[in-house]
Amino acid sequence: MANQKKTLLVFTSVDADVLRNGSAASLEKLRQKGALVPLTVERDLRTEAGAGAASGQMIWDAAAEAGLVVEPITEEGSDFFVADAPTEAELLKVLDEALALSSKKLLIVVACPSLAVFYGLGIERGITLEKPVPAASIAPTIAWLGDLPLPSGVEAPAAYRVIKGLNFKMREVRKLFETNASMMEALERGSRKPWEKHDCA
Repeated sequence: MANQKKTLLVFTSVDADVLRNGSAASLEKLRQKGALVPLTVERDLRTEAGAGAASGQMIWDAAAEAGLVVEPITEEGSDFFVADAPTEAELLKVLDEALALSSKKLLIVVACPSLAVFYGLGIERGITLEKPVPAASIAPTIAWLGDLPLPSGVEAPAAYRVIKGLNFKMREVRKLFETNASMMEALERGSRKPWEKHDCA
């Protein structure tokens, strides 16, 4: 059940300096059009980022249970994918493939133990936060922006400082209502009988 949005969460072991200063085109694009966010991790990055808490259900399991397509991101069919890219080469491969997609509703989060980069759908462009954000904030943030289900034990808030305006969801809903209204008007026009389509005397 694809939701049109595509979310990619990448865990990497590369040094934070690679994310901050790497010269690869994909890393430069993420920095220029995304948000650099220092992270605090209590015990385990993957668990906290996935559960939205110190432990609990992972967001990818919640997505699969909800019927979303959890598999490698492609042009069609996939909603959410979690990739492990321990090395810089593996990270660049994953990013190059994702950034090559034509989707305008793509959300990417790359997380290493001390830094995350948020990029794409609903994310403020070109900002660097000074104050660290809990790694557990990653799950609620991507759930909110990517229309994914929250893990059952989530405790952390979303990383609101990286979101492009706190009214982002309201604007999305308004666009949805406007699109729906336009479609209904078109259907009503299309269902009228030929002699009802003209106001001729």
